[in-house]
Amino acid sequence: MGRLISVASGKGGTGKTTTTANLAIALGKMGYKVCAIDADLTMANLSLVMGIDDAYTTIHDVLAGKADINNAIYATSYENVHLVPAAIDWEHVIRADPRGLPGTIKPLKGKFDFVIIDCPAGLQMDAMNAMLSGEEVLLVTNPEISCVTDTMKVGIVLKKAGLAVLGFVLNRYGRSDNDIPPDVAEEVMEVPLLAVIPEDPSVREATLEGVPVVEYKPDSEGAKAFIELAERITRIAGFKARVMG
Repeated sequence: MGRLISVASGKGGTGKTTTTANLAIALGKMGYKVCAIDADLTMANLSLVMGIDDAYTTIHDVLAGKADINNAIYATSYENVHLVPAAIDWEHVIRADPRGLPGTIKPLKGKFDFVIIDCPAGLQMDAMNAMLSGEEVLLVTNPEISCVTDTMKVGIVLKKAGLAVLGFVLNRYGRSDNDIPPDVAEEVMEVPLLAVIPEDPSVREATLEGVPVVEYKPDSEGAKAFIELAERITRIAGFKARVMG
């Protein structure tokens, strides 16, 4: 059975979508069968980052009762990686009920080694339903105190809800002299620091090209950090899930 991992944060703009895409592709390169899911129903971006912009059936259609989840799974150009995209128009958004996310996503663990769920930020209903679609959670934060503390709060809530919090990613580290150091961020978060993703122009370039950096420039510092994150998650995910289960 596969692993269901929610990618979550306390604030928007921390890099959840970038992390989801790069983690999915890195795991695919390692030989795992992966499905990335855009569960951010109001601010969908994952399909653009992963180079799919013409999907006819989306997770919104599934949640609106107009399609089966299997019809919304698309093969990508990346080895072993599939994508469940979300719609970007408001008409689809208002028809989709986020409460259906857990029941829609959880059955996919029988089809994939890893299901990586790109979740909305915060603790509102749509975010909670997306995050609770997973069994484990990977938190993403930037090295700013407000972002770290808000993401810590999300982790606390998800622990109480029964998810296994694998740890957190400190994203875009090194863009400011005022960045919170990794060891201090880990002390505040009170969960393991799994990866430090440096501020790397290659990551932004890759996003603009619609090709995640692990594929766009695999030798860049940003890509190497995402690959190391994937390797670490393969070592701890199953163990953490068993402990919580």
